[in-house]
Amino acid sequence: MSPGRVNPVILYRGVPLICVMKDESVRDFDEIVKDFVRNSLGCDCSEDVFRHIENERNTEAGGFMLKNKINVGGRLLVYVVDADANILREIPALVSMGKKERDSRGFNRFRLVLVSDDIKMRKRGFEAFKAIGVPDERIHLHIIGKKEAMGL
Repeated sequence: MSPGRVNPVILYRGVPLICVMKDESVRDFDEIVKDFVRNSLGCDCSEDVFRHIENERNTEAGGFMLKNKINVGGRLLVYVVDADANILREIPALVSMGKKERDSRGFNRFRLVLVSDDIKMRKRGFEAFKAIGVPDERIHLHIIGKKEAMGL
């Protein structure tokens, strides 16, 4: 990049919508979210669902700080949370809050995504999720590494 040249960044409510990557190619954040939902979460949503994506970053919901709250096409609600040692006891509240929002806003599915590079977190997280007796099959837990959540 030449000196004095400014990276183009478009902000909406303080959140960057378009950024310039290291190779100076512009990549739309909707494409990043679409890639994350399809590849990291394994969602096989139809293409039309991805026409509308909202990605709220560093937002609070019910007293919890979410890394991201993602709305994909008004059908899929995703909470992305940086996992720490306390997250296991917070899973029931996060699931309850996500289910309530999913139902009140008419989403089809809710996915809680914990971000951690702690290998033991995967087993403990799924055990904690199973122990709460998840109310229906439209609620899923994903535990991913920090690298998979980069760019969100």
